[in-house]
Amino acid sequence: MKVPLEWLNDFTTIQVEPKEFCDAMTMSGSKVESCESLGADLTGVVTGRIVDLKKHPDADKLQICTVDIGSSQLTIVTGATNIQVGQVAPVALDGATLPHGNVIRSGLLRGQLSQGMLCSVTELGCSVADFPSAATDGIFILPADTMIGQDIKSVLHLDDIVIDFEITSNRADCFSVEGLGREAAVTLGQPFKPVLPVFRADCPERSVDLAAIRIDAPDLCYRYCGHVIRDVRVGPSPEWMRRRLRGAGLRPINNIVDITNYVMLELGQPLHAFDLNQLAGQQIIVRRAHEGEVMRTLDSIDRHLKPDMLVIADRDRAVALAGVMGAENSEITQDTSLILFESATFHAPAVRQAAKNVGLRTESSIRFEKGLDVNNAARAMARACELVELLGAGRVCQGMIDVWPVRPQSRTIEYSVQRINALLGTNIAADWMVSKLGELGIETVSSENGLKALIPSYRPDLVIEADLAEEIARLYGYNRIEPSLLSGKGTTLGGRSREQNYLEKIKDQMIAQGFFEACTYSFESPKQMDKLLVPATHPLRRAIQIKNPLGEDYSIMRTSLAPSLLEVASTNWNHSVNQAGVFEIAFVYHPEQLPLSRLPAEKRHLGAFLYDENEPQPGGEYFRLKGVVEEMSIHLGVAPLAFVPLSDCPWLHPGRRAAILTGDGQAIGTLGVIHPEVAANYAVSPRTALLDLEIGSLLAASTPKRQYRPLPKFPAVMRDLAVVVDVEITAAALRAVIVEAGGEILETIRLFDVYQGPQVPAGKKSLAYNLVFRSSTRTLKEDDVQPIMQRIRKSLQEEFQAALRE
Repeated sequence: MKVPLEWLNDFTTIQVEPKEFCDAMTMSGSKVESCESLGADLTGVVTGRIVDLKKHPDADKLQICTVDIGSSQLTIVTGATNIQVGQVAPVALDGATLPHGNVIRSGLLRGQLSQGMLCSVTELGCSVADFPSAATDGIFILPADTMIGQDIKSVLHLDDIVIDFEITSNRADCFSVEGLGREAAVTLGQPFKPVLPVFRADCPERSVDLAAIRIDAPDLCYRYCGHVIRDVRVGPSPEWMRRRLRGAGLRPINNIVDITNYVMLELGQPLHAFDLNQLAGQQIIVRRAHEGEVMRTLDSIDRHLKPDMLVIADRDRAVALAGVMGAENSEITQDTSLILFESATFHAPAVRQAAKNVGLRTESSIRFEKGLDVNNAARAMARACELVELLGAGRVCQGMIDVWPVRPQSRTIEYSVQRINALLGTNIAADWMVSKLGELGIETVSSENGLKALIPSYRPDLVIEADLAEEIARLYGYNRIEPSLLSGKGTTLGGRSREQNYLEKIKDQMIAQGFFEACTYSFESPKQMDKLLVPATHPLRRAIQIKNPLGEDYSIMRTSLAPSLLEVASTNWNHSVNQAGVFEIAFVYHPEQLPLSRLPAEKRHLGAFLYDENEPQPGGEYFRLKGVVEEMSIHLGVAPLAFVPLSDCPWLHPGRRAAILTGDGQAIGTLGVIHPEVAANYAVSPRTALLDLEIGSLLAASTPKRQYRPLPKFPAVMRDLAVVVDVEITAAALRAVIVEAGGEILETIRLFDVYQGPQVPAGKKSLAYNLVFRSSTRTLKEDDVQPIMQRIRKSLQEEFQAALRE
């Protein structure tokens, strides 16, 4: 909430620098988001009087002005038509800065020197609503008695400090200048000056004789106050009110509307003004909306209402959506002469739901949905009447119509100074506690069990003793509370679980191999499945719908990490990043059935992508990512993984995809190059390789145990074997046969070449393996290895019709 510092000074005296004040408010619980001067981006603009005016010799639509700025006279060329000699206007000097970063420089305009610029109201960052006397199209003419040479910010009061507070949703009282003023007074140790409205009500007629109010939904409307104003004179608000509204982020409109907005900001109670002559039967009925009822709100949009929405209606129709916005059919116009002010308290969840259903969130609904003080409604109404008389906007009628079906009970909290000190680890005196709570409006009385706090109605967030302890702690100062161990509690040494340790090891391995970690949303669009070419009956289509999504792009819980990672790949690819490797460890969500009857299965997955335009080998990204998985499995203590052809994975290339299996044959993930159509859908490199591993299954196959193997005592014998087989035969199938035929002395096998070309028959490919033989008991001889090589060649020939490559 934005609050001008000048306005806060109405409620307490702020004698410290703005930065010191902001720091103090933050430490006492009212966090300050920013502190800025309204005219911070406006410099070098002063007031000047036009002393001479003549036509430009070389341009029909330009004039040459001589402007006196007090210290000197400037020549300025302008195209404005609303200026005359003797007028005072804002003058931007050479080097002046205007809002939006515009810088004014002296220069020649059609051959004539121009030493600055005369400014319009919009060029100063304001509008005609802020200064009604300003021209809508032309130079901003200031009052004739304005002193020249003055900084325009001080003349127009654009130099006020505006503080933006971040208010938590439980502190509805702080969504008002008065509430923040109370917090400021307590924080600074200064007296607090609340709003105590007083008005004369000089119209002899009574409000109750001119209007009638009835509540038909007391469960949704707790109180409804109305006050009639006669002889209304609609016009602009005074400068001080427009200035404060502008500083708080609201646009001035007219005196009646501005009064309602001013009271809302000042006291936190939204008001609404109805043209009473436009209300059928001059009555207000607070009821639920009718089925199919339509109402056009003040923004000229037809809103389709539902029976669970609360509306303010007259005898025939709805005239406002309660707590959200009024209707066009009863708005204040220049011809309005009789108005009814509304000040009410509505059921907070009903206002929030209605605002959400119609897609309309206003300053009013923001406050109502936090839960307002029912006792504040009458005081806000009195303040509005006081302002009407102060501004001369009309005559206030006698008496207020107050319909109050259910009055709330007062609330108390019993507390103990000893218990609060024990909870906070402090030794704060009882008198200090009672005094500070009193400054917050919380009176303390004695009770049989100690002390009893009388909770004011504007603090619904105070419910239990711990809430009072929090109030004491923030006013005492969290930084003054010395750290201490919990009384009577033993200390424990924290540590990571087995799963957490493995997750950290996986991250370390991925980072060590050149990958960057990403963190993406768990929500995604249903259209992502279309981009992945996922069939309508595929399990990944069974996604959980979000009831209140931020939008269609975030409307379902993801069932795969692939869409999120491909979006990251697309961002990098389209920013000319020619090589990228990114991974993410996150949950995917698979419901057992839809609609949900129980919580879905949340499975943690490792997803990664890799592409490298500088990779010389076709498909090199696939093999590099495969190597990453194999290296990681070694560090996790997983038995050698198997990579077998994969059929059901439409987003991966049909000839470049594999399922990843553990030693016992359990599928734990997929690996492959993305399908060309998927690459086009996501605008990513067609060489992108994609990995998806189910962490739970991977960790289940992991072990921290390592088996010691002594260094070999005897030398190894190495042989190379190149065979020609059909292209459909996989390297893994050949490897399995070689391992079985090689027996115990075959120590390692490594594929080092795959070739297809002129030297190999069509439909065939050549695979070359390096075989290492070693015995743990003796040195191998040629006679030991040669029979095994013959057995391997024979097995390959029998199993795959493999032939030795010449």
